[in-house]
Amino acid sequence: MNNATIASSASSLPLRRLGGAGIATLLTGLTLCFIGARFLVVPGTAAAAFGVPLAGLAAYAVAKGVRDLSVGALLIAFALLGERRAAALTLLLGSVIPVVDGAIVLAWRGAHAGYLAIHWGTAVLCIALGVLQLRRRA
Repeated sequence: MNNATIASSASSLPLRRLGGAGIATLLTGLTLCFIGARFLVVPGTAAAAFGVPLAGLAAYAVAKGVRDLSVGALLIAFALLGERRAAALTLLLGSVIPVVDGAIVLAWRGAHAGYLAIHWGTAVLCIALGVLQLRRRA
């Protein structure tokens, strides 16, 4: 195997082709999958981290867990398949989710800066990554 073949093989690796925005999208998807799985496996802990305790609402943990796992899996699939526009649209349209999550926390807990920063900061991250994915050359 010569150096050109090795270089060609290395540049065809999925992570190399993703670029910075693609890797960030992949990591965002993995993070969402972790959060979703945590809501399904340890719902009380996950709900406390979300900012709204379960308080007998176990169905909310299942719904949130499945939602986050689904969106995370979509982002991972789009990133690995090089579907940057699909990833961008998922990120941009999906940015509504953390905005609403923050509004739920605001209604439940009041203006708790830590929880609001996590949710609304996530919305800003999704918008920024979505724009970067749309601007990135194939």
